[in-house]
Amino acid sequence: MYEPDELIAAALGADPQWQPDRLTRARARVAEIEDGLGDPWSPDNPVGLAAVLAADDAGESSVIGIRRFQNLGMPAEMVPVELGGRMAGVDLLGLVMRPFFRRDPALAFSHGFTPFLGAQMVWLNGDARQRSRMANVVLRGGMVGVACQRFEHESEFHAQEFTAAWAEDGMLRLNGRKGAINNAHNAELIVGFVSTGGGATDYSILMFDPASVPPAHMRALPRHRTTGVRGVQAAGLEFVNCPLPGESLVGTWGDGVALSLRAYPAVHAVFPSMAIGLADTALRAAVRAAQERDLGTQGVVGDASARSALAGTFADLLIADCLSLTAGRSTHLLPERCDVLAAVTKYIVPKIVGEALYDLSAVMGDAFHAESGHDAVFRKQLRDLSTITFGHVSSAICQSVIAPYLPALAVSDPKATVTPAELFRLESPLPPLDGERLSGFGGGDGLLDYLGHAARRLPEALTGHPHGELLTGLVDGLCAEAAEIRREAAGLTGDGDDYGMLFDTRTFPLSERYALLLAASACVGVWLNAGVGPDEFLDEPTWLVLALHRLLRRVGRSVPPLPREIEARLCEEVLARVRVPQSLDLLRTGLAG
Repeated sequence: MYEPDELIAAALGADPQWQPDRLTRARARVAEIEDGLGDPWSPDNPVGLAAVLAADDAGESSVIGIRRFQNLGMPAEMVPVELGGRMAGVDLLGLVMRPFFRRDPALAFSHGFTPFLGAQMVWLNGDARQRSRMANVVLRGGMVGVACQRFEHESEFHAQEFTAAWAEDGMLRLNGRKGAINNAHNAELIVGFVSTGGGATDYSILMFDPASVPPAHMRALPRHRTTGVRGVQAAGLEFVNCPLPGESLVGTWGDGVALSLRAYPAVHAVFPSMAIGLADTALRAAVRAAQERDLGTQGVVGDASARSALAGTFADLLIADCLSLTAGRSTHLLPERCDVLAAVTKYIVPKIVGEALYDLSAVMGDAFHAESGHDAVFRKQLRDLSTITFGHVSSAICQSVIAPYLPALAVSDPKATVTPAELFRLESPLPPLDGERLSGFGGGDGLLDYLGHAARRLPEALTGHPHGELLTGLVDGLCAEAAEIRREAAGLTGDGDDYGMLFDTRTFPLSERYALLLAASACVGVWLNAGVGPDEFLDEPTWLVLALHRLLRRVGRSVPPLPREIEARLCEEVLARVRVPQSLDLLRTGLAG
């Protein structure tokens, strides 16, 4: 449902022969979805926040919302162009899903993210028949369920797992029960991670239609209620010696863990990008509450604590967007070096955004406890974020991806290829995902070495900009932190074992500091390369100053005091975007309310 090029050109007053770039198309598509959903704050909107709150209280999904999801062509956004869909890059998928995450995270999680998670395993690992079958189901809006493998100390979605084995008749036999599978009772296809042996890596991936299995071998278990995203239709399934055809196997037997690693970089990049829409609404709700309490814009700007909280949360959303954008594009541009960066994104973005929203709760005041009305939206979004953050792979699992790479940080490769500017520029087209290249991870991140390169470019780039000396000092602090991380990484050995690395008490704190540093590098890269531009606000270094200041504080380094006008500028930008309204992210898309 992309608008024809000539309509976009007409709307912008451009020549009818003008061909819009990728960025213009993305903005037009998001605006189209927003218009189709209408003002979320209108009490009469059947897919607005009032209706979503009512559905959430009832623990149901919005039937009208689901229909709107289909009519707006959202299923096609999850299917690659080469399979008949519209997905021309995973960096775009998060953007177009944000309007739904702004309103109804439960619907967006069940109908958007979960099918993408399951389908991505098939896009990259399945044969032509399996990819075509999955594409047909997703394109027509069919539901996909994902049965995750079991992890210790994990969420309810990872608490149990299925087992599978080959039988003498050439069929597979599926056994076990799992109490929480999203979309279990209405899925046309289930993608399952099943244990196929006694080892920690003995897994395979299966894809099957639960309606096609013999009823005597499958039992539907009761619905599983979640704390947040209460409309999610999670439930359990139990299989007893259930026969499945051999063609249910995706990829090769026993290689499930390795095969999933091809898909997880895209998944890890897309989910945080989607969740920015959820946080956008929470920040908007806090602004509305503060304005009502303090009687207008000037009262909010004049309140130091409110000003700091609003500006800081906005800066954190821009950090999250920079990192998500970079990670998503890296899966296409740097497939051999995207796994660590993507895991960092999935780990640190929900953490940054979650902490920012908890800090922002103080701005809500007594309105934080509201049980109804638009003030109740804030606490719902906070609750939903906490639940869906752990809906697939937890922070601990992401850190386990990062940890084995840490010792390699001790050695900086002077011959490493300079990080391409296209990594930070949404408007630049991307090649299709390459499953074979994605399977050859080199463990790099493409960003840590970039920081020093960026520091050398900054003085010239900051000519004529205010706060140039402050920004240069912050980047110098980041470079010093990078050097310190490299020194500490040299002391991590893990006794020669990747798993041993996880038991070194220094590993997880170091991985967090490393993750925050990559987030800072992504922000610097977006600003230096005019990512998502031209844009008057993004072209100023003010937002970058606050973003880097907050990241340096998080890693524990001393920072200089900020001039008052830094937070004031970002706070005013937040208030302006709420008033217009425009999205509180890099894209600055026009919103429907």
